[in-house]
Amino acid sequence: MDLVLPDGRVLGWAEYGDPAGMPVVFLHGTPGSRLSRPEDSALAGVRLITIDRPGYGRSTPVRQPTLLGVAEDVGTLMSSMRIERFGLIGFSGGAPYAVACGARLPHRLTGVVAAAFTGPYRELRTVRGRQRFQAWALRNVPGLGRRYVTRTAAWYAEDPLKQHRQLLAGGQDPWMRPYEESNREGARQGAAGLAGDWLATDIHPWGFGLRDVPCRVLIWAGRHDPGRAVPDAPLIAARIPSAEIRVSEDAAHTPSPTDWRAMLTWVTSR
Repeated sequence: MDLVLPDGRVLGWAEYGDPAGMPVVFLHGTPGSRLSRPEDSALAGVRLITIDRPGYGRSTPVRQPTLLGVAEDVGTLMSSMRIERFGLIGFSGGAPYAVACGARLPHRLTGVVAAAFTGPYRELRTVRGRQRFQAWALRNVPGLGRRYVTRTAAWYAEDPLKQHRQLLAGGQDPWMRPYEESNREGARQGAAGLAGDWLATDIHPWGFGLRDVPCRVLIWAGRHDPGRAVPDAPLIAARIPSAEIRVSEDAAHTPSPTDWRAMLTWVTSR
């Protein structure tokens, strides 16, 4: 389904689960699309609403993608559906957008789950040495960041399932039933969405600090995640006023259906 936003852009969205259930917005990983969602078995009693971020699937790309811009789109969509209160889950690359919703829409949220969340390296100071200089250059040299992410994201337009095959080859079952379809749909407009995600999370300022998120937040991580989700979790929780951490001992980057069910129960419990 499509929503025409006030500025004329199109926002693609979908709905799953129980139409009479508790509303929860799910923000897909990077890359992905509105077709990404937890297994249907985890959605009992939940009305799950998913979106395409700008440049993915059916959603119009934007020149200057931002985390707070997506938060505004989420708020507009939910208002158009006459849903005032809802939960929110962001997975992996969607987690920073979920936290941005916590900063922009706190009084509308029953809670935020940031799953497999890599925190803001500038705020957490987790990038050092040569990587820190590279990050500074990408942010501050005019045009460099955009050229870099556009070039680096080009693979997605050419082969949307490349990353999926790599995860499977590495033994990391992504658990998400429509993952392949989601990646293909996310590349409908080429690599615009993937490049936009990287610009919003790694190049452009986030526009808020973790201390600006007043609502309750659950930070989920799989113990065997090869990225920074586990070491970043306590650093993030120390800055968000109402945060708690949950580490799944038998998971890697992607939650299992049992993990999703637990997160959905948590986020709809108020």
